[in-house]
Amino acid sequence: MIRNILVPVDFSEMSIQSIKTARRLARRFGASIHLAHVRQFDYASGFFLPAPPMDPFPVMTHEQDAEKNAAKDLHVLARECGVPLATCHILSGGPAFDETCRVAQKIPTDLIVMPTHGRTGLKHVFLGSTAERIVQHSPCPVLVTRRNALKSKNGTISTILVPVDFSDCSREGLQYAIGFANEFGARIILLHATYLGYIYSSDGMTLYDVRGLQEAARESAERQMRDLVRSVKFGHAKFGTVLTNCSPVLDICSFAKDNDVDLIITSTHGCTGFTHVLIGSVAERVVRHAPCSVLVVPSHPQTRMTDMPKVRGRTERRRRKQLKKASATAPQSNSAQFAYSKANKRT
Repeated sequence: MIRNILVPVDFSEMSIQSIKTARRLARRFGASIHLAHVRQFDYASGFFLPAPPMDPFPVMTHEQDAEKNAAKDLHVLARECGVPLATCHILSGGPAFDETCRVAQKIPTDLIVMPTHGRTGLKHVFLGSTAERIVQHSPCPVLVTRRNALKSKNGTISTILVPVDFSDCSREGLQYAIGFANEFGARIILLHATYLGYIYSSDGMTLYDVRGLQEAARESAERQMRDLVRSVKFGHAKFGTVLTNCSPVLDICSFAKDNDVDLIITSTHGCTGFTHVLIGSVAERVVRHAPCSVLVVPSHPQTRMTDMPKVRGRTERRRRKQLKKASATAPQSNSAQFAYSKANKRT
């Protein structure tokens, strides 16, 4: 059941398209739409550019006016996009992904719909991706839309690609995909990549029968795929299976492009911390490179909700430490002192 849909909005054309996608899904599932805009501040800049002494109250009035104007713009955008009854949230203080996950937990949200800029290469290294960070930390499923997302008539979905690795996490993603497929009358394609990785020996002299290893891996994958199909109830949804031999991310994106897939539904193992740095996430890389929309179903959502206050506490302590360091190294005007005290009060 999808009852509440949250759409992070930065007033870009891509976020407007996400609102329209959320509107179609809300009509389909009878859900309510929540729009959220995050206003980010850089209080440290006030310490390096001190303003003339002034009464602190105009600073508070300026922030209140800015928040009021943002709320007004968000309500206007909601009416223009055909969702006048949407609930609008104006958030501020923390990073966009943290504030979005926080309000998603508070509502509570059943689905987050948001766009991605699709940055790759150096742009992704330096700027990162808010969508990927929300995918990593969100306690609920996240639908990351592309510019031409759900381009079929009336926003219908005809083909859903579901990558599986036969783990419990991928089974949860498949169950979610079955619900979507039965709702839209779509066909499901299960894809498994029998990727062996790099094969090498420590002495450089050992020989491997690579073809034999690949055949054994494929036979094992075929057997596990048959067992998976027999153990899952697809309802009225039609389905097919595909086995590939290359990298999962490349095969998923290539198959989606070559076969006009409307939506990819995948699960994430929820790797965080040092494990996430070393291994990364197939789901996040699919979000970055996929030619169509991607719906990511998080594994262990209750664990994520429990860990969110810990992550938020580390972020707040780091920001408080930066503010204290800046206050010790730069002169403060009355306005900067007021901003600093307000930031401390909020944290």
